[in-house]
Amino acid sequence: MRIMVDTNIFISAALFPKGRTAEALYKALVTPYQPVVCDYVLEELHRKFREKFPERTVELEAFLYTALPAFDIVPTSEEAVEAESKIRDPKDRPILRAALNAGADLFLTGDKDFLESSVEDPRIISVQTFLEM
Repeated sequence: MRIMVDTNIFISAALFPKGRTAEALYKALVTPYQPVVCDYVLEELHRKFREKFPERTVELEAFLYTALPAFDIVPTSEEAVEAESKIRDPKDRPILRAALNAGADLFLTGDKDFLESSVEDPRIISVQTFLEM
């Protein structure tokens, strides 16, 4: 089962490695899941860390060094898809596009724009829901 991981999951897991979000990320790294991340999320992750947590970028790099080898890193297509219109924030739409193009079954996020959307494929799930699965 392919699971796309959103930027906010990486941020929370890197900053709070013993928290519930980190627990969900670690669960996504093992069978039966096949973790996926898109290049857009990785770029956004680095940008947000530089903006909000510049003193912790070394921690981010160490975290990614250990976690990323388990991920299938996929490109983000420039071509829009119909389902994108269900996402309020236009900056989030490329992430949904990448999840669809990567054949993700699940999309793990804490972003309300995704969680409150009517997108059904991939199934958008919160940390709590994923941990209860």
